[in-house]
Amino acid sequence: MTVEDYKKNIERLQQIEAEVKNPETALDKIDTLLEETKKLASECQAYTRGLHDKVDSLNDILD
Repeated sequence: MTVEDYKKNIERLQQIEAEVKNPETALDKIDTLLEETKKLASECQAYTRGLHDKVDSLNDILD
């Protein structure tokens, strides 16, 4: 995942949030949106973990 992918995922998560909060959104669509949310959140979490690991590695080198 790149920084751009991460930004796109965050943007999509914000769109999903707006759709879920919209009272006109059908309940059956919310199930689909929640599944997409799980996937996007998992990808973002993996990306940020990877960044955290890189920072830790750099800190180990500098120490």
